[in-house]
Amino acid sequence: MRTARLAIVAVALLGAGCSARRVADAVPPPAEKTEDVDALNREIALAAGHPSKGSTDYKVGADDLLEVTLFDIEGKNGEPRQIPVRVSQSGIITLPLVGQVTVGGKTAVEAEQAVREAYRRYIRDPQITVFVKEYHSYRVSVVGYVEKPGVLEVTGERSLLEVLAMAGGLNSKAGKTLQVSRLREDRQETLLIDLDKLSHQGDMRLNLRMLPGDVVNVPKAGVVYVQGSVKKPGAYRLREAMTVTQAIAAAGGPDEKMANRGGTTLFRRGPGAERQEIPIDVAAIQSGRAEDIQLSENDIVVVPMSLPRYVIDRFIGGIGMGLSIPIF
Repeated sequence: MRTARLAIVAVALLGAGCSARRVADAVPPPAEKTEDVDALNREIALAAGHPSKGSTDYKVGADDLLEVTLFDIEGKNGEPRQIPVRVSQSGIITLPLVGQVTVGGKTAVEAEQAVREAYRRYIRDPQITVFVKEYHSYRVSVVGYVEKPGVLEVTGERSLLEVLAMAGGLNSKAGKTLQVSRLREDRQETLLIDLDKLSHQGDMRLNLRMLPGDVVNVPKAGVVYVQGSVKKPGAYRLREAMTVTQAIAAAGGPDEKMANRGGTTLFRRGPGAERQEIPIDVAAIQSGRAEDIQLSENDIVVVPMSLPRYVIDRFIGGIGMGLSIPIF
């Protein structure tokens, strides 16, 4: 009878050790960890609180209201003559003496130069300024995992971070790479923006100036799973590049008492939806003898239980504390 009881205990323990394989087919939904998203939203809000750094590069567009000041021509009150003029749909303004001047697609400085060149036919060295008095409105769409997706009516120059702030910022499921789709010369162009580089590393080249008709798409972050003998098993958002050891670290690291690190396995779906089992030698990775594999969406990392450690901790350790295990 005693032998039979011990055999039952051993089988139960082996079943506990083998359950790591079954976890690849049944995993819990991802836990929402919002610390990194909250940090990104703080950066977005901070950027939205300041005017765009590239405002001097604003391109004059249709329906903008310009104020052209001619310092060489006096108005009725003896002051330099100021002419308010609205840009036509074809990017043209009409001024006294010179007629039509093309300013669409130019910065205010470039438009000023164009107007000055037009007046050189009548004035030797014309003193002229061009000021954008009223910006035209245009539409930018923000879709995906933001708090308030939709079509935004914006005026003037707006940066990518400002538009994200207008959409309420990212929600807890958002990834860190977004897409900006725009039409350029009759062809669709899609730009990939790494929000981590933009906000945390300060690469402001990625803070694009929004154009009419732009579509900003914030995709959902992928998920990877870390299961088995780790301190915080569960699902983790794949918001940036993550390796096997980084995923294990995010899960709190291996359980020192129970984990069998030598048997770590990566479960991955192949191109034909078949399941691949990739053995991982964590010790070899940590010593530099093996490559730390980059994880893909829906990968599952399983750190199995060590049966001898389980026995020592649960049974022999329990006996040492006075635990009574009945043997028949």
